[in-house]
Amino acid sequence: MKKIIVVGIILLFIGSSVPALAKTHSSLPETIISSISTSSEDYQVYIGAGIIGFYSERNFGFGWHMSVENTGDTNITGAFIENFTTLSGKVIGNSYNTFFMEPGIGEGGGSAMLLPFHPITRITLTVVVENMTYSKTGYMIGPFVLLTG
Repeated sequence: MKKIIVVGIILLFIGSSVPALAKTHSSLPETIISSISTSSEDYQVYIGAGIIGFYSERNFGFGWHMSVENTGDTNITGAFIENFTTLSGKVIGNSYNTFFMEPGIGEGGGSAMLLPFHPITRITLTVVVENMTYSKTGYMIGPFVLLTG
């Protein structure tokens, strides 16, 4: 257990200097965005580490969060998608939650696992808004999340 904690701390320090970028998820719509904190005229998307600060983009924190703010004057639809796997690739959790958002409304979610079943878990957080996909990947080391890409 001590070796896993030491490896986790080393990964945290190495990965904290790597910027997190948006990517498309292979089974979702087609457009790539180069920045998660996208400020369009219709909405803002945030994916970050930490359960405090839903409208921030930190790469390391206690738990994780995803949120969308509808800043336009029309309704928007989309989905929040979470995927958790072991380091060997075994799926240990998936979640797909859709949303419908009226103008001026924000919505999001987040989590922090206090007693994880796997000491190090690979995490992929994805937000789909209309035809755009925003995604970040990283690791959960105990209750802490490190987003690396």
